[in-house]
Amino acid sequence: MNGMLEGKVALISGCGAGIGEAAARLFAKNGAMLWLNDLRDDAVDRVVSDLLAEGAVAQGVAGDMSDPSFVHAWVQGAVDAYGRIDVLYNNVGVSRSGLIGDLSDEDWRFQQSVTLDSVFYATRAVIPHMVANGGGSIVSMSSGAGIGGNFNLGGYAAAKAGVINLMETVATEYGGHGIRANAVTPGPTATAPLLDYLATQPGGVEAHVADLDLQRLSQPEEVAQTVLWLASDFSSNITGICVRSNIRAASRRPHGS
Repeated sequence: MNGMLEGKVALISGCGAGIGEAAARLFAKNGAMLWLNDLRDDAVDRVVSDLLAEGAVAQGVAGDMSDPSFVHAWVQGAVDAYGRIDVLYNNVGVSRSGLIGDLSDEDWRFQQSVTLDSVFYATRAVIPHMVANGGGSIVSMSSGAGIGGNFNLGGYAAAKAGVINLMETVATEYGGHGIRANAVTPGPTATAPLLDYLATQPGGVEAHVADLDLQRLSQPEEVAQTVLWLASDFSSNITGICVRSNIRAASRRPHGS
C-alpha cells in the first residue's frame, strides 16, 4: 500500500490516539505530507516527533476543533506551510450517555459541537482551497450509532447521523469541482477508552462483541486502512457514501430486550 498518498497534503484532526493516530502513521507511510491536530499539546508533539524520526513530513497544532476561529487558522496554516490541501480527515468526536429525556442542554450541545460542528467547520474551511486546486478528498468519522439510532446514546447518534448527511451533501454540491466526500462507520473499535470501559462491564469484551457482524472489535489500524483508501486516488470515483463495517446489529435495542 506504500505510496497511495505520495505528494499529497493531508489534514487529520484528533491524531493523538486510537484511529486518528493510526491514520496519521499510515498516511505518513504512504507518502502524505501531514498537518495534524489534537486537543492536547503533548499528544500532537509525540506523534509529530515519532513521524519526523521515521522520515515523514509532518507538523501539528494543538487546539479545539469545535472552535471555528481555531479551525480556520489551522487550515490556513496548512496552506501556508504546504501550499495546498488534498485530503481532510475529520476524526474528532465525543459521546455522553443518557436517555433523550434525561440529557441536559449542556450534554446535548457539547456532543453536537465536538462531534458535528467540528466536521462542518473543517469541511467548510478546506472547500475553497480544494476547489482552487481542482479537487480533493474529505473523509469523516461517523459511527454505527448514526445509522438507525442508539439506545442511551441519542445525542451522539444524532451528531454522527449528521456527519453522514453532511458528507452526502458536500458530495452533491462539490462533486463538479472534483471534491469527494465520504463517511466511515467503524463499529466498536479497540481504542484505550473503549477497552477501559469494557473492563468494567459484565462479560467484558466477549459480551460486547457477541452481536457484532464479525463478533470481534475492529482494530484502529483496520479502520485507518479504510480511511486511507477513501483519501487516495484508489477510490477516485467513490463519493457520497458511508462505509459500514462491523456494526452492532442490535444497536437500536437495549441489551437483553
